[in-house]
Amino acid sequence: MKTFLFLAGMTLMSSLAHAVLIDEPWRNISDPAIMNPAFLKNFYTLPLEARATGENKFWSGDYWALEKGNINLRWNSNRQRGFKLDSPTRDQALRMSSKDISQLAPTEKLDILMGRYDYPTVQKVYTIANKRADEWEGICHGWAPASINHNEPTPKDFVNADGIKVPFGSSDIKALVSFYYAHGFEALNTHQMGSRCFKEDSDIFRSRRDRQDNCEQDLNAGAFHIVLANRIGLEGKAFVADLDRKDEVWNHPVWFYSSQVEKDNMKPDRRSAPGTAKVIRMRTTINYTNETYNYWEPVIGTPDQIVDKKKYEYELDLSATGEILGGKWKSAERPDFLWIKDRPVQFEGLFTRLPELLND
Repeated sequence: MKTFLFLAGMTLMSSLAHAVLIDEPWRNISDPAIMNPAFLKNFYTLPLEARATGENKFWSGDYWALEKGNINLRWNSNRQRGFKLDSPTRDQALRMSSKDISQLAPTEKLDILMGRYDYPTVQKVYTIANKRADEWEGICHGWAPASINHNEPTPKDFVNADGIKVPFGSSDIKALVSFYYAHGFEALNTHQMGSRCFKEDSDIFRSRRDRQDNCEQDLNAGAFHIVLANRIGLEGKAFVADLDRKDEVWNHPVWFYSSQVEKDNMKPDRRSAPGTAKVIRMRTTINYTNETYNYWEPVIGTPDQIVDKKKYEYELDLSATGEILGGKWKSAERPDFLWIKDRPVQFEGLFTRLPELLND
């Protein structure tokens, strides 16, 4: 679930990150109103446990490493390769067996389906693929929102205008829809709160003080709880989170949470938000989908669907009426930023036939 790009075109830019102190009341990039100005903030009206709806969503997928050729990777071939592809001409494709075509890259299959033997999709992916990229660089910023917005793809066979049968496996379709979300369109409704942390492990965990103060660009704990309980608890919708505190970005779909009040009626201190009447200590577990290998068949319901958990501890600053005014992280674990990206109104350009491959 990794990406080399910090999300461009988001509601607020990282240049505002210096204005956020995460142990104070949120403002600017950590305001829950970024996600939805109608979110409720009263702690006692928010559910302590919920799961987002969508039994065929939140599927595991590859992050399609740039160093391996991204979605130009011939993942279904015994000789996997993602660079310098010897893509077949029309005449060669006509002579190929269905099994041979099934071993081509997802991009090659889409181009053949469209009768484009000049392979424009392959060439487009070459513009981002990079053998010198870091191992973690990929398109998890496409996979994560795609898995939230679309049912898991199933294998499908198509015949193009030249009579060539083109088989698509589940991971072929996941690759194409993930790339489209990452590089194919700008959503009308995309929101991000919190900001990327650019510190390495040694910078973040160097001392006890670092563990308390955290990366200055991270997410306010009170704001996090509000989004969790509103987005999943009341709306039944998942969101994407960068769950890695370091310089690397690991985007994942978050779709379940369970919270417990560990301590109640704690007294405010100098770090509490103005107006705080009491502080409560929370322990929250989230479930999120993690990456997996590539497979021809769907993975939901199998051991290859990877679901992991993270546990967070934090304090919430409450007003006398129970409004969440701010928060403080107590655990070393915490997300960097949260975001959502709506599905496209329509698929355009090289991906106009992609809806035919989806199960929506």
